[in-house]
Amino acid sequence: MIRFLVFSDLHYDHIFDADKRIQKLLDVIQREKLNFVISLGDLCCPIKENMHIAESFCNLSVPFYPCVGNHDCEHYRMEELKDFWKRNDLFYSFVIEKTKFIVLNSCYMNHENVEIIYQKGLYNKTIDTYPIIPQTEFEWLKREIRDDMNYVIFSHHSLVNEYPKRGVSNRGAIREILKTKKVLLCMNGHDHGDDIKTVDSITYFTVNSMSYIWHGMKPMFSYTEEIHNKYPYLKDVILYERPLYCIVEIDGQEVKISSMDSTFQNILPEDVGIMERRWNGVSIEPVISSWNIDRISKKRQA
Repeated sequence: MIRFLVFSDLHYDHIFDADKRIQKLLDVIQREKLNFVISLGDLCCPIKENMHIAESFCNLSVPFYPCVGNHDCEHYRMEELKDFWKRNDLFYSFVIEKTKFIVLNSCYMNHENVEIIYQKGLYNKTIDTYPIIPQTEFEWLKREIRDDMNYVIFSHHSLVNEYPKRGVSNRGAIREILKTKKVLLCMNGHDHGDDIKTVDSITYFTVNSMSYIWHGMKPMFSYTEEIHNKYPYLKDVILYERPLYCIVEIDGQEVKISSMDSTFQNILPEDVGIMERRWNGVSIEPVISSWNIDRISKKRQA
């Protein structure tokens, strides 16, 4: 059996209790029997002041795999991210037993007909295409997925979310490649919500944020003036009380995802005008759903 822990979207630089969340997560990792740990992006800015975070995860007793999020790269060069995480590449694969795990970098945009890493200062919402898997990575993926193996795909952005500007823009082409192979599961972060979809017998699982819902609608100042001055984005988020993560178990072609829930700290979605608890195409309940996936059974049913 393969067993691993997944978390996403801590946003260390934007919240006041990030160190406590990391410590709780590290405590869980220490007591669980895991093959590896993976972050699906937006963990922290790749700066000197955050090197202790990289060291905490890279020095775990099990391998740690980072996935690039849009906030990780929006003000930083790709080389800075590689140096920060001590990686030669930011899209890559690894194999455990008979399963290949593929980590994509979906944080690219087509800017003036050139595919470049996402940069907030350059991004033009009216004419640029974002997010995308660039052509070089697309061709690499086709080569990586040729073998007769089981596959799990990780990305920051969703490969199925149809909400404008949320899912990978060329997701249809990516899914065409995946549907011909034994893809057990695709997991993404970014959407700060909980979602499960099945397309062409493949389960696409959106992992909720470790920390909060982003809304940016009605500013809410529910903490001290000192905290809000230090963390100016805090007025635009709804924090979860407990950090969210999930543990995935793979046994052959059967997949089990363990659920976890939390509560909102002191603001509810309704307080900022989100009445149906859905946002950007996903549920924004403070939960990561459980799921049991048996690919063989699903193929028989089809």
